[in-house]
Amino acid sequence: MRTYPSPVPPSLVFGVSEGARALSELGWFYAARSWLARGRDGSGRPVVVIPGLMAGDWSTRPLRRLLVSVGYDTHGWGLGINIGPTERTIRGLDELLQSIRDRHRAPVSIVGQSLGGFLGAELARRHPGSVERLITLGSPMAITDLRQTRARVQYNLFRNQHLQELAFDKWSRAPRPPIPSTSVYSRSDGLNHWHACHYPDSELTENIEVCGSHLGMAVLPAAVYAVLDRLAVPVGDWRKFQAPASLRGYFSTPERVA
Repeated sequence: MRTYPSPVPPSLVFGVSEGARALSELGWFYAARSWLARGRDGSGRPVVVIPGLMAGDWSTRPLRRLLVSVGYDTHGWGLGINIGPTERTIRGLDELLQSIRDRHRAPVSIVGQSLGGFLGAELARRHPGSVERLITLGSPMAITDLRQTRARVQYNLFRNQHLQELAFDKWSRAPRPPIPSTSVYSRSDGLNHWHACHYPDSELTENIEVCGSHLGMAVLPAAVYAVLDRLAVPVGDWRKFQAPASLRGYFSTPERVA
C-alpha cells in the first residue's frame, strides 16, 4: 500500500531541539572528518553544493572543504542567501552550471540541502545531460502541502519574488529528472516531515535514512558518509546504497523500521 505524505509538520520536540542537535553534529563531524576522508578519491570530478532556505555558502562550507580535500572540484552556489526560485537564483545557477560544464566537458553532480535539493532538480530538468546525479539532504522532494514544513512562513515571505512558473503548486508537481537521485532524510528532522523527503520507489531513486537534525544534515557524519559513497558510484554502474556491516547501526533499513 502506498503511503502518502502527511499534511502536518514534524514533531515540535524535534523542532525546538534543532539548534542544539545541529551543534553537536558539527562537533561529531570534525571528530570523524579524517575517518570520513580516508580512502576517497574525487579525481577532480565537479560537484556543486546548494544551501537551504535562508542559508548561504557558509552553511555548507564544512562539507565542501571535505569534498575538496578528497579531490572533488567543489563549488558553492555563490548567490548569497537562498530565498527560493527567483529570476536571479535560476539565472545564476544556469550560468554556474554552464561555466563548470564548459571547463570540465563533463556532467556535474549536485548536492542540495533542503530547498537546495529542489533547485538542483530544477537545474537537471533545465539542462538535460549536464547533471549526472542529485543527492539531497533533508529536502522535501515529495512535498504536497506547505504544512509539511516548519519553514513555510519564511518561504512564503519571498513568494512574490519567485518565478511564476516555479510557484509552489507547479514546482512541487514537476517531473523528476531522469538521473540517479538520492534522498538522505531523518525521521527526527525538525523542519520537514520525513514523509515529504521520501521518494516513491523507482529504479533511479533511493532513500537513505539517518538519525539527526535538519540543520545539521550537511555535517551529520552518517549523512556525509552517504554523500561520499553516492558520489563515488559511477553513474553507468549506479546501484542503490548498501551500508557496510560495520555501519548498519547508523542507517535504518525497511526491515529495522518494521
